[in-house]
Amino acid sequence: MTLATIEPRNLPPVAQRLQDRDPGWPVLLAVLGALTAARLLALAVSPSELGFDEAQYWAWSREFAFGYFTKPPLIAWVIGAETRLCGTGAACVRAASPLFHFGTAIVLAALARRLYGGPAGFWTGIFYAIMPGIAVSSFLITTDVFLLFFWGLALLSLASYLDRPRLLAALGFGLAAGLGLNAKYAMIYLPVLVLLAALMLPRLRPALFRWESLTGLGLMLVLVAPNLLWNAANGFATFEHTANDNIGWSLSRLNAVKGFEFLGAQFAVAGPVVFGAMLNALFLGARTERPATDRLLLVLSWPILLAITVQGFLAQANINWGATAYPAGVVLATALVIRHRWRFFFVTNLLVCGFVSLALIAITAGFDPVNASGPARQMRQLGGWTTTGDNLAAVAASLGAKHVVIDGRALTAGMIWALRDKPLDVRAYMRPGTAPSDQFELRQPWRAADSKDGTLLFGFRDEEARALGAHELTEIGAPIYSTGSGRMMVWGFGQPR
Repeated sequence: MTLATIEPRNLPPVAQRLQDRDPGWPVLLAVLGALTAARLLALAVSPSELGFDEAQYWAWSREFAFGYFTKPPLIAWVIGAETRLCGTGAACVRAASPLFHFGTAIVLAALARRLYGGPAGFWTGIFYAIMPGIAVSSFLITTDVFLLFFWGLALLSLASYLDRPRLLAALGFGLAAGLGLNAKYAMIYLPVLVLLAALMLPRLRPALFRWESLTGLGLMLVLVAPNLLWNAANGFATFEHTANDNIGWSLSRLNAVKGFEFLGAQFAVAGPVVFGAMLNALFLGARTERPATDRLLLVLSWPILLAITVQGFLAQANINWGATAYPAGVVLATALVIRHRWRFFFVTNLLVCGFVSLALIAITAGFDPVNASGPARQMRQLGGWTTTGDNLAAVAASLGAKHVVIDGRALTAGMIWALRDKPLDVRAYMRPGTAPSDQFELRQPWRAADSKDGTLLFGFRDEEARALGAHELTEIGAPIYSTGSGRMMVWGFGQPR
């Protein structure tokens, strides 16, 4: 056996501390099920609408493809399936998020139980589900939701394979990694980290350097091949976006603080106790009674956070880019926390993260983002779309217009969703001499030479609209994030009335 495990029967006698107990799978399923049901209910009654990224994924889902301009296809496939069953409202589009996080919590609980015993398994499932980053993510539809699920499955398959190298476990890893790559390209970090682990931990090499491992990697490549072919047929649009817009290394973007800001923000993502335990394991050498397993989980988590921190110094680093560090990280952190002689850390994590999770359920259920102000004003991007769409559709109906041209990816995505039940053809404006910069410009562009009959312009700067020969029609209420006044101009062609 390459990777040592702990069976519940080998644990010390159960102490009176809650953290030393294993209530078992039925209790874990009940707790996580209740939390997931509460999140789904909050989504069902929430006045929140889709943000523009979420609206973009929904718009993609209307057309089956093996790739889209900025992301692999899995998120669009899932949204397409769930909206056919449920509908196109925001709650239905987002319903997969709490369900997949429930699945990830179960998978990580199984992994932790295998590696560290029953109590670690139970509390890993709880700790993952109440992490502040997961609590927020449960109310949004993002690619990270699916990435984390398949990452967790891949880790579970890897643990099984390291215990006993078998073809089935290798294929399980390849299946999970391949599907994960169709969710987000960050899945490629995991095979790289496994190779790094083999280089740093010699005991793993006999298990990893086998033909079964190559077979698993082969399955991964087969599953991602359709997306690679789509990219080849579309000028490698997704890869170019990732390299230029996300990575974007440039001497002009060097900075001294962004990396530290990213690293500091991880206390909010994972919770101060979980991230603190991860820091303790890396810098202070905190270990359980299974140090070889601890070191493996360190290699499968911390290089991601360190790499993204460097990325922050070189260009930018969004707070969620380190998400894949936490499937392994939360397992290790939980094992350390429940073994600590002080109950303080365990209780603090339950209380702080539990409170945040419950508060977010209440906020999601009752708070209308249109009313957000001050530091919370950014939440306004989750509201106002339906009102704006209805006002625009009313203008179009009064003029007999059939086409609406939108300027900008975010506004185009939001308005396509807001106008989904209206008889309007929504197009994305393509500036002369430019190549497509998003999926809408790629699939549904409008150019200056196209017909202007029955066409309205929306979201255009004054000078650009006039350069196209348009004139002001009317101002409509548009209570969306991008407008300070809550009003936007609608432009048209022909003689002003």
